[in-house]
Amino acid sequence: MKGQVWTKRLAGLLLGLVLFCGTSVVAAAPVASPPIRIGLMTQQFGILASSNGGFQVVNVDDGKILGEFTAGAKLRIGLREGKFVINNAIVNSDRMRIEPQKPKNIEREDRLLEINNRRYRGAVEIFRTQGAAGMTAVNVLPLDEYVYGVLGLSLTPEWPEQAVKAQAVVVRSFALYHSGKHNNEGFDLCDTGDCLVYEGQTQENPKIWQAIEATRGLALLYQNYPVAAYLHLSSGGYTENSESVFAKAYPYLRGVPDFDQTSPYFRWQKRITPQELEGLLKGAGYNFGALTAIEISRRTPPPMNVSDRGVSGRIRMITFIGKDGIAALTGEQIQKLLSLPSTLFDVTVAVPLSNIDSNITDSYGDRDTKQIQINLPPSASAGLLTDRPGIHRISGKPNELVFLEGFGWGHGVGFSQWGAKTMAEKAINPGSDYYMSILKHYFQGVRIDKWY
Repeated sequence: MKGQVWTKRLAGLLLGLVLFCGTSVVAAAPVASPPIRIGLMTQQFGILASSNGGFQVVNVDDGKILGEFTAGAKLRIGLREGKFVINNAIVNSDRMRIEPQKPKNIEREDRLLEINNRRYRGAVEIFRTQGAAGMTAVNVLPLDEYVYGVLGLSLTPEWPEQAVKAQAVVVRSFALYHSGKHNNEGFDLCDTGDCLVYEGQTQENPKIWQAIEATRGLALLYQNYPVAAYLHLSSGGYTENSESVFAKAYPYLRGVPDFDQTSPYFRWQKRITPQELEGLLKGAGYNFGALTAIEISRRTPPPMNVSDRGVSGRIRMITFIGKDGIAALTGEQIQKLLSLPSTLFDVTVAVPLSNIDSNITDSYGDRDTKQIQINLPPSASAGLLTDRPGIHRISGKPNELVFLEGFGWGHGVGFSQWGAKTMAEKAINPGSDYYMSILKHYFQGVRIDKWY
């Protein structure tokens, strides 16, 4: 089970062990932040390594030091006939670890490696990519130092302390739950949005260090296990049930009202011609003839209860109707196809009134006009022809457009970063543990407790 066994050994000392048996938890005394392995790159044919302090290369299999280097030395690592090569010298190792030497009295930010011009804490292992050509590089470091890097990319020092502390607990919980997701590739988590975006030490700041120390070892737990602590930038006013996005119903990931209305990601718009939309669909392999209509239920105030939308209104299924058939896409599929910020959007098919003749009707045989205050082009500003709810027909008239008026940024499940920010800003006398109230709003029925 993901993230349910952690064994820590530092400097030859067994510091702690957390074991699981059935639904009970037996924990040792408080221990150091457990290690985690973050995949930085795979199938690479050249890696440049350095450090701002002395560093060494070690054979992982036997611990033998393969080379010691001074600060600023550059290592060009490659492969030649299946063997590692460092600065054109063949190295007898199947798995190498690059690690900084640790002199006394040195500040945390000084003990850094540089891999392909990006700075990292901890060590970096390099081995041949499993099942493919090239090399894989993996950053091995304490979990809390990984959290430093994740938070540094998404938060600035201006964010409220309680929001930063809340997100520190969320990221730690996410990593504990999903640890081992990429085991078959030789690491726990990747450094992309498939897991959490991570770029090493680049964007850290003291406020993040303080928030992580203040919540040290704390995790979101449900039935004594770390939760699937998903997070996103902005929900668009209401978070989503997990099954609408991840096909699994977690009892603690239920849709709740959000407070992200002041977020710069709260509202967005995309416009596309029916011809462009049809071309993208056909290019993706959906062949249904000429596009004649789009079917999706109208978005209404949440919570919603319709089959093609989730509780927040996020699209679960959208249907494109053509002369020769239909194409039904999931919300995720249409989001990727059109590069949309989220799946929470409304559809409007619009034709400038100057192009409408008396023969154009909607699905009921009626005509109607509607004003839409969302930066419409001048030719459409006087009014639009729209269809009945749920069916948006393509008329084929000149200048016809498909408008997608959307909300939020990301999948909308779990923790809303901008919603948490607003909660922290508007709290009256929040206190040092208000972050727990934020967490319990977005994760239903959880407890917050020490994991290490």
